[in-house]
Amino acid sequence: MGLGKIPTKKINLNRLNAKQREAATFGQGPLLILAGAGSGKTSTMTHRIAYLIAEKSVLPSQVLGLSFTNKAASELKDRVKSLLKESVGSLALHGLTVCTFHSLCVRILREFAPKIGFTKNFTILDPGDQESIVREILKSIRIDDRKFDPSWILFQIGQAKNKMMNDENAQKFFDTVKGPKVAYDDYSIALSSVYPRYRERLQQLDAMDFDDLLIHAVTLLETDVETRATLNHRYRYILVDEYQDTNPAQFRLLKALTEKSQNICVVGDDDQSIYGWRGADPNHILEFHHHFPGTKTLILDQNYRSTNSILKAANSVIQKNEKRFDKSLWSQKGDGNPIHLIAVEDDRAEATHVVETLERIKTDRQFRWNDFAILYRSNAQSRLFEEVLRGHLIPYRLVGGLSFLDRKEVKDTLAYWRIVIKTSDDLSLRRIINWPARGVGKKTFGEIAETALAKECSWFSLLPDYGEKLNRLHQSTLSIRSRLETINRADFLTDEEFRQAVTAIARDSLNQFEIKKGIESDEADDVAKAQRKWESVEELAHAIGMFESSATAPQNGLEFFAEYLGTLSLGDREEKEKDTDEVTLMTLHAAKGLEFPVVFLVGLEDGRIPHQRTIDEAGDLSEERRLFYVGVTRAKTDLILTRCKQRIRYGKTIPQNPSRFLADLPPELVVEQDYSSTPEFKSKEAQDAHERAVMDFFAEFQKKLKPKA
Repeated sequence: MGLGKIPTKKINLNRLNAKQREAATFGQGPLLILAGAGSGKTSTMTHRIAYLIAEKSVLPSQVLGLSFTNKAASELKDRVKSLLKESVGSLALHGLTVCTFHSLCVRILREFAPKIGFTKNFTILDPGDQESIVREILKSIRIDDRKFDPSWILFQIGQAKNKMMNDENAQKFFDTVKGPKVAYDDYSIALSSVYPRYRERLQQLDAMDFDDLLIHAVTLLETDVETRATLNHRYRYILVDEYQDTNPAQFRLLKALTEKSQNICVVGDDDQSIYGWRGADPNHILEFHHHFPGTKTLILDQNYRSTNSILKAANSVIQKNEKRFDKSLWSQKGDGNPIHLIAVEDDRAEATHVVETLERIKTDRQFRWNDFAILYRSNAQSRLFEEVLRGHLIPYRLVGGLSFLDRKEVKDTLAYWRIVIKTSDDLSLRRIINWPARGVGKKTFGEIAETALAKECSWFSLLPDYGEKLNRLHQSTLSIRSRLETINRADFLTDEEFRQAVTAIARDSLNQFEIKKGIESDEADDVAKAQRKWESVEELAHAIGMFESSATAPQNGLEFFAEYLGTLSLGDREEKEKDTDEVTLMTLHAAKGLEFPVVFLVGLEDGRIPHQRTIDEAGDLSEERRLFYVGVTRAKTDLILTRCKQRIRYGKTIPQNPSRFLADLPPELVVEQDYSSTPEFKSKEAQDAHERAVMDFFAEFQKKLKPKA
C-alpha cells in the first residue's frame, strides 16, 4: 500500500556551493554533472534525491539511484535518510531504491525472468561454479582442460557479453584474442567452441553468471514492451553515480529505463575513466548530450580534498589528453607543500626510502599510520614495500586480500542455502554433498550423476536412495524450505519481525546441516582457525536480519531469502574498511574514490605507468594518463613521487626511463631529489656513449690484469 504524496518541506541546501545547489534543484530532463575529483559529488547526489522527495513531492518509490559498489549505494542511501529525517521524517524513504546495477538487474529478473525462459528462482553462479562448467565443456569437446585457464576464458566471454556482442561479432572478437602464453594461440579456437556451449549449459541449469544479469535484463527490456513500460512507470527519476565507468550493457539498460521520462541525472568525471580493460566506455559520458538531447551540463570544479599545488599538477597532467571536457580543479586550501619527486637507485632503495620518509613524516607531523598510502600500478610491486614495512615493525593493510564472499566456509554455506531455495540446483549440491563427510566417494558420486542424467531429474530427488546421511540432508532441506514458505509478512509480522524470523531459521539451518562439524573437520589441527571460520558463517546468518528488501518485496520467507542470496552473491568483492591504524598499500585502480593526507606514488617509470603493453602496442595513452591523474588527486596535503633509475630482474640490472607523465608536471611545483649514484642522461645517444666508455675502460683494465709473458 502506498503512502501517498510526502508533505513538502524545505531541505537545508546551505552546505552546498552555488554549482552544487543548481545541480540539486534542477527540474525535469537529462542532467550531466561533471564532478571533478574531491568536488563533493556524493553530497550533491544525496541533496538532489532529498530535494525531489521533500520539495517536489516525488514518491520515493519513483526514484532509483545506481552505483557500482554496495558500499557506495549504502553510503548514498544513509546520507539521503539523514537529510530527509531533518525535514519530512524517515517514512519518506519507504520504497526508495538505491543499489548497484547488478542488484537492480537481479530485482528485475526475479520479477520478470519467466518472460525470457528462466524461473524466478534462477541460480546466480560464483566464479568457482563457472570454472567447473568450463572444464566440463572442454572435456566434452575433447580439449585438454589442463592446457587452458578457465578464468581467462571466462574473462574474455565476459568482455564479449558486456559489449553486448551478437554471436557473429563475438566470434570475430575471439578470433583476435591471444592466449596468456604465445604457445597457446589456439585459445581463440577454444573460446569459439566453449562460448555457445557455455550459454546453452547455463540455460539448462536455470542459471546466470555475473555478466548475464545485465545481459538478460537488457534483453528483457529491449524486447518486451510491457515490461519496459512497467519499469519506466515505476522509476520516474534515475540518478547514476560514476557514469564514466558504464559499459555498453549498462548504457543500454539506462536507455531502456528512461525511454519515457528522460529524467536521468548522471554524475561522473571523464578524467577518472580508468576501467576500459573491463568494458567501461568514457564515450558514454563524453557524448551524453548526444544520447540525451536537451541535456543540462554542470561542472563541479571546486575541490574540497587537496591543496592547490597538488591540483595544479593534476590539471597540468590531464590537460594533455585531447578528448575530454575542459575543466580545472581549484581549492580554497591554499598552495600547501610542494610536490617531491625522488629518484633512487633501484627497487630496494625505493622501498627503503619510502618507509623511512613515511616514519619521519609521522613523527614530525604527528600523523597516524592510516594517514599514509603507498600506491602502485600493479599488485606485484607491493612485495618489497611489505618486506621493509615488516622490518620496521610498521602495521600495514594490503588491499586486495581474500574477500569475505570468497572464503570456502562462506561459499559452502551459501551452497546449502541455494539448495533450500531451489532443490534442483545441482551445482550447489555437488559442492556440499560430501561436506561434512557423508561417505560419498567417487563411485557414489558417479552413480548419482548417471542416474540423474538417465531419469532427467535433479540430484536432490535421488538423495533418499543413497543412505541415511543423504536422506537426512534431503529431509533437513525440505524442513527448512517449508519453514521459510510459511512466513507471510503481510499477515502477522512487521518488517523487523519478519527479518528476525528468517534469520532465526537461517541460524537453525547451520545446525541442521552440521556446518560447524564440517569446519572443525577441515581445521582439526587449528582450533583458533576453525573458530574464526565459524564466526564468518554466523556473521553471514546475522546479515540476513540487516538486509533491506526491494520495493517490490516478495511475500514469503522463501522469496525474501532468495532475494537476499541473490543480492549477496553479487558481492562487489571490495575489501571492507578496517578501523585500525595501518599504512595502506594498494593499486591505483583500487585507490579511486579514496583520499589520504600523504600519498607515495611509486614506480613512476615508462613501462609501469604508462604500462609497457600500451607502449608496445602503440596504443592510446589517455587511460594511463587518467590513472596517473587519479593517483595524484588522492593526496590531501603531501604528494611524494618516486622512481628507480634501474631495477633488478632475474638477477640482471635493467635501466629505467622516467615516466613520460612526469614531464607534464609544472617545474615550479616540484622539488626534485636524487638519492642514487647512477648518472642521468639527456638522450639515448648519451646513455649509449656512456656505456661504451665504461666497456672500453673495463677492457683496458682487463688487459692490465693479464700476466706478463
